[in-house]
Amino acid sequence: MKRTLSLFAFLSVFFLSNAQWALGLRPSISTSGGFDDRRRAEISLMTPQFAKNSRIEIDFGWGNRDVAVPVLTTLSDGQQTVSYTSQRQYWYGATAMLQWSHKVFWKLYYYAGLGASAYSNFVDDLYILGANMQLGLEVKLKIPLQITVDYRPMLDLLDGLAYYHTFALGLRYKIGGKQIAPEPEPNFITKMRKRFNSKD
Repeated sequence: MKRTLSLFAFLSVFFLSNAQWALGLRPSISTSGGFDDRRRAEISLMTPQFAKNSRIEIDFGWGNRDVAVPVLTTLSDGQQTVSYTSQRQYWYGATAMLQWSHKVFWKLYYYAGLGASAYSNFVDDLYILGANMQLGLEVKLKIPLQITVDYRPMLDLLDGLAYYHTFALGLRYKIGGKQIAPEPEPNFITKMRKRFNSKD
């Protein structure tokens, strides 16, 4: 047992010290549907790359939204009227995305992903369980900063496949480890460069 724990600790330290993580925020630019509204943000963790240009993004989110709550009023003649008042609800949730990243040109990369989300609120225990897709762009700079912008649609599996989506900006600080060698430019970019240089 001790050997197993020692090996696990060694591998964990080795992995963390030889791989580059990224930690930061993923604030929303625009959202629609369900718990996704304009007042939301997420703490975002990006794992190092593994396999072939693969990585995992894990987000822990929070936010609030204004909802219309019906208020029933009984008049003096016994009739009842319904009015609506605005109430602010707060929610929390988590998302995990498996992503694949490839270079476009220069320091610009695109990435696509598949994953799942789970949300709830603090009022009536309303839940959302979603299946997500993701498409984004990333700029890889020499400084330890990761900048991304992405579009993430989601289908709510508990509510008749209701559709929600989020546009978001990612700002993450790259932590420790060895940076993976940059991916070579796509062939069509290389050919365009050669043709352009040959004209000179």
